[in-house]
Amino acid sequence: MSYYFKGLYQLLAGRGETRPVFILGSGRSGTDIVAHCLSKAWDVELVNEDNPKAFDNWRLKSLDVVERYVESSRAGLVMFKPIVETLRARELLDSFSTGKVIFVIRSPYDSINSMVRFFGEGHVKAVKSWVDTGFSRHNAAPETLRRFITDHCHDNLSLEDASGLYWLLYNSSYQFLRLAADKRVRLVRYETLVQKPEETVTDVCGFLDLKYHPFMITEVYAGSVGKNRKPTMSPDIERACLEVWHGLTGEQLGVGA
Repeated sequence: MSYYFKGLYQLLAGRGETRPVFILGSGRSGTDIVAHCLSKAWDVELVNEDNPKAFDNWRLKSLDVVERYVESSRAGLVMFKPIVETLRARELLDSFSTGKVIFVIRSPYDSINSMVRFFGEGHVKAVKSWVDTGFSRHNAAPETLRRFITDHCHDNLSLEDASGLYWLLYNSSYQFLRLAADKRVRLVRYETLVQKPEETVTDVCGFLDLKYHPFMITEVYAGSVGKNRKPTMSPDIERACLEVWHGLTGEQLGVGA
């Protein structure tokens, strides 16, 4: 789609109320493809983490800045993707009365494999910084979860275990923030999106009051599901991730699979 014509459409369509939506979840869980599909809609403006008008070092600027950005947009819906601030989901919903959240999840095994390839030592440093700073940026996490991460964050923390702890913190937030009970939140499973793209994106469009178009899913492929070996993880961390996954999906993934 031509961004020129999309901008022209938004300009000529006139402005009603502009609503924010926040795409959240753990890194390497499919938030990019969800954002990409939805951003093809004519009345959506996507604001990624590298946009300096709303983000600073991958984090949202003050919520006043975010509000002014929404108010200045010509689009009917402004979509932000601050995934490193997933634990602020409740705060974002409380701050924007018309806001909604898309929470994207992906199998821990596939996510962790992708994190290891993409981030390398980055997640080892990230997890250690959480512990060193007393989870100052993640104070919404319950004490039991912080203690679990701290107890498993040692000097020789492997890439797989660091990525597992990362996955665990971000995905369990859907539960401890009680997002399932909020009608302004939609849980989207990556595996379902890539295997049933029309059904999934149509549902999300309905949730956001957007019109679905087939061109929104032309770049969705299912080849990334379960194509790599199961990552080697500490049994305790693997078990904790699988328990969260079961709570999110009802699906049992065998530890020995």
